[in-house]
Amino acid sequence: MKRTLILLFSALLLCAAIPLHAVAETTEQAYDADHVLIYNPLPYVENGNALFTGTPQQEPPTQARGELPYQSGKHRTGKDNSNKTDGPETHAFWICTDLNTYAYDKCTFRLAAQGEHCSVWALENDSVSFSQEQLEAMAEQFETVIYPSDTEHFGPFRDLGGDGRVNILTYAMNSLSVCGFFDAYDLYTQEEIFTVDPDDPYSYNCLPIINVNARMAEQQTTVLCTLAHEFAHLILRSAVLASPANAGMLGRETTVGLWLNEGLSMAAEELSYPGAVAEQGYLDAFARSDRVRLGMSYANFDASGTDVGAYGQSFLFAQYLKAQCGDTVYRDLIDLWRSETENGNLNEAHMLDLLLNDAQKDALDALCTYTPRVRETLKGGEQELLSKFALAFRLAILLDRDEGLYSIGGQHAQMPVYAGTSSRRLEGGGALLLEANGSYRVPKDAQSGLVFVFLKDGEVTGVYTVPEPEEGFYALAIERDGQWLAIGAAPAADGILKGVAIGEPNGGSIAAADCNGAIFAVTREGDGYRIACDDYCGSYVLMRTGTNKQTLAVGEGDAAFTWMTFSDGADRLQADGVYGRAILYGSVAGGFGYFAPAYFENASFEKLRMLRVTLRNGDANLDGRITAADAAMILRTIVKLSYMNAPMRAAADCNGDGEVTAADAAKILRIVVQLESEEDLH
Repeated sequence: MKRTLILLFSALLLCAAIPLHAVAETTEQAYDADHVLIYNPLPYVENGNALFTGTPQQEPPTQARGELPYQSGKHRTGKDNSNKTDGPETHAFWICTDLNTYAYDKCTFRLAAQGEHCSVWALENDSVSFSQEQLEAMAEQFETVIYPSDTEHFGPFRDLGGDGRVNILTYAMNSLSVCGFFDAYDLYTQEEIFTVDPDDPYSYNCLPIINVNARMAEQQTTVLCTLAHEFAHLILRSAVLASPANAGMLGRETTVGLWLNEGLSMAAEELSYPGAVAEQGYLDAFARSDRVRLGMSYANFDASGTDVGAYGQSFLFAQYLKAQCGDTVYRDLIDLWRSETENGNLNEAHMLDLLLNDAQKDALDALCTYTPRVRETLKGGEQELLSKFALAFRLAILLDRDEGLYSIGGQHAQMPVYAGTSSRRLEGGGALLLEANGSYRVPKDAQSGLVFVFLKDGEVTGVYTVPEPEEGFYALAIERDGQWLAIGAAPAADGILKGVAIGEPNGGSIAAADCNGAIFAVTREGDGYRIACDDYCGSYVLMRTGTNKQTLAVGEGDAAFTWMTFSDGADRLQADGVYGRAILYGSVAGGFGYFAPAYFENASFEKLRMLRVTLRNGDANLDGRITAADAAMILRTIVKLSYMNAPMRAAADCNGDGEVTAADAAKILRIVVQLESEEDLH
């Protein structure tokens, strides 16, 4: 019988606030910096919400080292190997006898040591075990250090046994990289288990249990820290089950996020045994972590494989939380969770909003300005508060102040530097640290919504949020061999979009005359944008036909583009028209980043940008000059002998009244014969 496990574990390793202000300067500005922090403020979503950083010029990263941590999986009920003689000195427990297949067998344990709040059990006839002296010392440390510390800082546990004791099971596990674990299903009562797993209700212990690996017998610090760590997990799960907001959600309870759960449990180790987290190498693992180096989100607890830097990152987050909210913050947070009555409020952002004071919230709000798209995605002040708190957390690691917004409570850690040569898809809540040689320019292909923080000599020298495109006119362009090509709205006869050479744009803008009609009008539409190019037949968008996915066609229609996300995390910019569906494929959340002209199966992607097009007032035919031909174009259009598309009409509206009339033509002619100056145009 298989069932899903929730296993929380401990892995053995071998080894005064600064105000920040968003700036309005363009990416052409160079910032004084020896380091640059790039931050994605969007919430973490697995395979989603990634933003492109642009292309930094750095060296490749190095390899991190670590041990393989335990992976949760399926619980498979195995054999009953107990001797059937339960008594005051023996008891049969279901334990995980194979960490690779997650097989659970029922085995007999002897009571080796006991205190007021714990019972320490040793597996009978175990080939590897703790000595009796070690088992008694374990009970003594749990009673005098761990139990009082964890219950003071985190709260009470769910006492299913009714004797006020936690059962500590010691046995040799078939992995040297697992110190111990806690199985959340052990905290269900027998009656609850009948609801959660009615097919196999008797394969659960229904007791508060901590499992400890006897193979760690020579690692005294690790064993004791494991007890503190797993007991904190047990208390956290107790709070989850006690919350009124989780009533009626048996087996589906809203839990504390794994990233924070692990961070609090790491903090429990430090509270019981100060300095133990660093001694065990978790801060070194953070500094060496490739996942952290590549921008792992604070909310993505990825400690698989040999990279366990996520433990160090979550621990540092918990330390930052304590530094900002006080010594009682962990108990305060868990008590809030334990007492919450609304399930929608069972989240870290809501708790943080209750824990921070107004001055702290104001300081976080002043860190930077998010784009409208990011703010809408965050859906409210609480989520934005958590997002900026996570940014301040990264800055606290880097600035390492003694107090204030950038203090991390006396913990000193080094954030690894990204030294790659390519751009990154930076996941929501992720941050990337780059080295700079005294000066840094934000890459032109950095995606809107990203926040760049520039640091030099331990100070912040500037902050830049990549903005969303404003309403106006743009050309979809691709860079090839150092030359920019504008992608036309209409394809050539062979179905391939035609590129028009436009040269290197100045500050991201190009003249309308260089685009040869390949100009898209961009306007706000709800939470996104409308992108269209029109001619005398009507409004056009890029289309992918339903019958031939390998060619592009232009179909008539007036549809707004919307953003959707594929399962691989990339987004598509999509619009429905009368002939089919238009798709620009790439990451586009919050603006324009990487695009492909359409979605093809196994397509190779190229780096494209939406380049701002500069219109010249009076240049109605977009040839780059103001001549009598522009006035003639206006007059012919008025009598329906010619047609002007959206950018033409915008350029032809010389007096700014929103209409194209003979008065505009007259004004152009007066400029041509030098009776008026071009400066007189609106």
